[in-house]
Amino acid sequence: MSTEQQLAAVVSAANNLTGVVTGKIGEIDRALEVAQQTYREQLASLNRRLPRLAITKNFTMVPDADGNLVDGWGIHQQVTTTKLRTITNHSEAAGRPQADVDFMRKVQADVQEQFPDFNIQATEFWRNAIYVWQMKWSENTGSPWLAFPASVDSSKIGGGGTVLLNSTLTMGAFVRVVEGEISGAWSKGAEKGKWRWCSWTILPTGGFGQYTLIHPMRVTTGGVVEVMLAGACSGVVTHPADWGSMLALD
Repeated sequence: MSTEQQLAAVVSAANNLTGVVTGKIGEIDRALEVAQQTYREQLASLNRRLPRLAITKNFTMVPDADGNLVDGWGIHQQVTTTKLRTITNHSEAAGRPQADVDFMRKVQADVQEQFPDFNIQATEFWRNAIYVWQMKWSENTGSPWLAFPASVDSSKIGGGGTVLLNSTLTMGAFVRVVEGEISGAWSKGAEKGKWRWCSWTILPTGGFGQYTLIHPMRVTTGGVVEVMLAGACSGVVTHPADWGSMLALD
């Protein structure tokens, strides 16, 4: 065999090897994609099995006796709260006003920009009425927190208003920023001018006795935000269809 023929054979063998390697890489990539999809499905299945119980008070944001504050909530003294809407739990056929149906459809349309399959059941019966609040401030001095719901055990012996961080929990709310800016806690992911389902899942911190108050921070000197269905629950919630009035054990 001449030198040229030997060189051609080497090149041909190298090309064949390259083809084999390329094919194997493709097989590995496909196997990794399948494994990742299986892992995501298993993780989602596990998340759906974790218990979802309210760990803060008053998810539906019922007013206090005077009607000026959210019952069971701490509101910063620089923040003025105004109840904008009381949306009955009755269906449209049973008397929910058209204006409230239209409002909920607007919320749904905004949130569908994040979650296209979200259905807020604007005309259907709900377990509880929903209250929509405005929170407004025109100064921002000292500690710039906004508002927070107390923990469900705040009135119990050994309880407290704070939320413990020794288990997985999800904070969330439907929020629309009208003016200004807020960040963190149940407002994570809020955008100006749009209703957004905001959420933040926190894993156990691993620190003995660690806790938090779940309040967003006021970033700007003044601002106006609208809020409904705000609080925290145990477990993992990744879709607004799983948010709303939460079961709480007493």
